[in-house]
Amino acid sequence: MATGFKVADLYLLSPELSLTLLALVVIAVDLFVKRRAVTATVALVGLLVPAFFTISLILTNTGSARHAFFNMLVVDNYALFFKVVFLLIAAVMILSSYSYVSKYVRGAGEFYTLLLFSTTGMMLMASTGELISLYISLELTSFPLYVMAGLLRTDQRSAEAAVKYVLLGAMSSAILLYGLALLYGLTGTTDLLSIAGTFAKGLQDGNLLVIVADILILAGFGFKISAVPFHMWAPDIYEGAPTPATAFFSVGSKAAGFAGLLRIFFYGGLNLRDLPQLVVVVAIMAILTMTLGNVVAAVQANVKRMMAYSSIAQAGYLLVGFCASLATGRPEGNAAVLFFILVYVLTNLGAFAGIIALANATGGERIEDFRGLARREPLVSLGTALCLLSLAGIPPVAGFWSKVFLFSAAWSQGVEMNQPWLQWLVIIALLNSVVSLVYYGRIVKAMYFDAPPKEDRLSTPLGLSSSIVLATAALLVLIVVAQVVLNWALPAASMLFASAQGVLTALGH
Repeated sequence: MATGFKVADLYLLSPELSLTLLALVVIAVDLFVKRRAVTATVALVGLLVPAFFTISLILTNTGSARHAFFNMLVVDNYALFFKVVFLLIAAVMILSSYSYVSKYVRGAGEFYTLLLFSTTGMMLMASTGELISLYISLELTSFPLYVMAGLLRTDQRSAEAAVKYVLLGAMSSAILLYGLALLYGLTGTTDLLSIAGTFAKGLQDGNLLVIVADILILAGFGFKISAVPFHMWAPDIYEGAPTPATAFFSVGSKAAGFAGLLRIFFYGGLNLRDLPQLVVVVAIMAILTMTLGNVVAAVQANVKRMMAYSSIAQAGYLLVGFCASLATGRPEGNAAVLFFILVYVLTNLGAFAGIIALANATGGERIEDFRGLARREPLVSLGTALCLLSLAGIPPVAGFWSKVFLFSAAWSQGVEMNQPWLQWLVIIALLNSVVSLVYYGRIVKAMYFDAPPKEDRLSTPLGLSSSIVLATAALLVLIVVAQVVLNWALPAASMLFASAQGVLTALGH
């Protein structure tokens, strides 16, 4: 295991370095070239460079974790999985946001630069193996998001969203930092594997500060994934922010939050202790998050607020898999979480592309504005409807299989480990999935069964229509290759356990 610095280790950091350089190039191009199409093209095409380096790391991956920069950087299957997801998010966001940004946002270059910097932070969060670098990566992810929320400078709602996001984000960061500080005080180290070793050597499970540190860390990440009771920021900020920024919040922030949460709890060995209190807290959080998200989403009239509560509900489903792995010490739940995140990213981006297309054409964001959209824009309507049905978990689209994998993993682990409460958690999740049909179905009904306010045809920009087509095609392809992706996700999730278990083995436990 590498512990120092070598110039060759820069290769392991090449996706993040190239992405940072791309962000700087984009802002420079925006300063000297006034055509926004050129700026967007540079940002989109430039993603091929970090994508090349990521693919290169995947192809040269030997199956074992590679460490660099005094173990602050970890490149393993888990990190590489999320690097692919985050680059996919960035590419689809640039493609789908061009028309909206050109029409409503003054600084197009600012938007793309902030998006790229935030994506860099997300990739680092998945690759970090140390507490301080984890926190810095989280802030690098968050600061651009605060600015993106307020980019509609003449819109009072956008300014309000940015202020709320900054204040609540600062509070959540302080809570997380306090939890990390307690963890450092308990173990005397910020290295996650060393923390795992300290717990394995006999830090007592009954230590109250251990439980407090875990709860504070869970609360800090709970804000990023918009889990109840840390969800209060999502509806107002989703509604007030520019719609492409809202789409980015809904997938990027959530995926990055879970990437950091799983890394610190499983790679750092926090799950190696028998803490039933923590498992109970996560289970209650999952139930509240699923239930509140779905019930409140069902009564929303604004599409962006509805998608905000939908995003909250999806976080509850993901917490089911996290809770299963936390309670049983098995990687299957986390593997299902990774697959669910990939499907959710594609599905939510496709759904938001449809919302952006509508907002761009009509300026409307209410469900009633979707009336008769199938007659006015058949392609957008079909893609949006498939994405919404995937979010609801309707077969045979990929969202159905992601829920099947997630719930079956939690159920089977509950049976094998004799923990029937996991099966009750799955039953509650299934009931909540039924509730979600109400509000997703309302939009599909409005598009296909309600009379349109006008009979004219809408014109959808090429970038948006391409995004919807690509997202829909990916969801259909995932039906066929679902098991292949899951076979990639399982080793990725297992890497988190393998590293911590390796510490136990070395210590003779």
